[in-house]
Amino acid sequence: MFVMLRPQIEVTPSTALIDVPVHITLSGFAPHQLITLHATLTDGMPGGEMSASSHAIFQSDEDGNVDLVSQAPLFGTYEGIDPMGLFWSMHVQSQRFYSPHSLDTFEFAPRSTEIHLSAEVHGKVIAKANVTRIFVSPEVSIEKIRENGLVGLYFYDPHAKPRPAVLVLGGSEGGIGSSSQFAALFASHGYPALALAYFQCDDLPDDIRQIPLEYIQNAIQWLKTQPQVHPEKIAVFGRSKGAELSLVMGSFDPDIRAVIASSPSSTVCIGCDTESADSDIFSPQSSWSFRGEPLPFVPWTETQSREANERLQTKERIDHLHKEAWKNCEWMEDASIPVERIQGPILLLSSDDDHWWPSAEHCEQMVKRLRENSFPHEVVHLRYENTGHMIRFPYIPTTRTQLNGGTAKNNAYACEHSWQEVLLFLERAFPKASGTTG
Repeated sequence: MFVMLRPQIEVTPSTALIDVPVHITLSGFAPHQLITLHATLTDGMPGGEMSASSHAIFQSDEDGNVDLVSQAPLFGTYEGIDPMGLFWSMHVQSQRFYSPHSLDTFEFAPRSTEIHLSAEVHGKVIAKANVTRIFVSPEVSIEKIRENGLVGLYFYDPHAKPRPAVLVLGGSEGGIGSSSQFAALFASHGYPALALAYFQCDDLPDDIRQIPLEYIQNAIQWLKTQPQVHPEKIAVFGRSKGAELSLVMGSFDPDIRAVIASSPSSTVCIGCDTESADSDIFSPQSSWSFRGEPLPFVPWTETQSREANERLQTKERIDHLHKEAWKNCEWMEDASIPVERIQGPILLLSSDDDHWWPSAEHCEQMVKRLRENSFPHEVVHLRYENTGHMIRFPYIPTTRTQLNGGTAKNNAYACEHSWQEVLLFLERAFPKASGTTG
């Protein structure tokens, strides 16, 4: 008897937050047939653009089915059984933010994107499906903040009762782009979040040059006054340079009750190497200041600074320069962040192949310092092997490793595992307010 084949791709759930895994199955194909499954992303980043693609070749079973939960591809952009392999193994063709250095023109849009799946047999597409990935839940409102000199994007559910809040600090990329992505996800999980720009946006400083800690304190005070925020439950989340700042702020401001630092430093580091934007004279500057005075920092020599700039131009690692500077610093104790003063639990995320700076070693140093000072709160250090600097949220492309380090697969695992741990950490830090809205 002749049986009509009806090839199809099924995705469950077909619409979900970007940090939610999906289940992909193929059915209706001929038994033991070779099938090339393509994934294409053309509008993939809020506040900007990203195009990326991946593929995997599977052989259907005797019933003509393929299940990505239990089956590895024969060939493709990823290896081994991985239900989300097509997502993180995407090759990125283009990626850029629109106006991340101007709050007026920066828009957090689109709020969701589609990944197009297609199944190809003998060079012909015979089945298609779309997966909608949501960057921010529909319940979340987004507001541009310019009060008290602040420059930021506030993500919140206007109908929610007061909840713990998260201040989000981006890294040395500056502007508002990357921090807004994290803030959107925090808000989608029920935590009102302020993505705060602190340099290279509107009238803020042009570089990381003695950024006043009072500016961050103003943001904390602003968050405390919002009707959606529980004023005694403020956490700070920072990545890279923002992780350094989050730890510094936690040691300065008792209103911060939890700190999450991803790829941090244990010391205040050099911010920039000139006294002003229009100067070319070497003059190393502290990253942060308080009450008009620069914080003690680990300096670089002019030779180190020049080498770093040259290597960054060619996307080469610079972690050895940080190691040299830290080794030769004559006032390390003064430059070290007094993390023992933080008034709440700490979560540290680090990687063994961080090409920017040796974040794993510095997290170990902070854990040791906290232990020696009998720190009374929870301390968690998650150290990921053969992983690079860009530990972010899960199921996004992790294939850009040249400057960041690690492997795409290990980076993807770190993003997935660490994000789950971040959400669990917040639930433990603020136990009476756990749960999600998205």
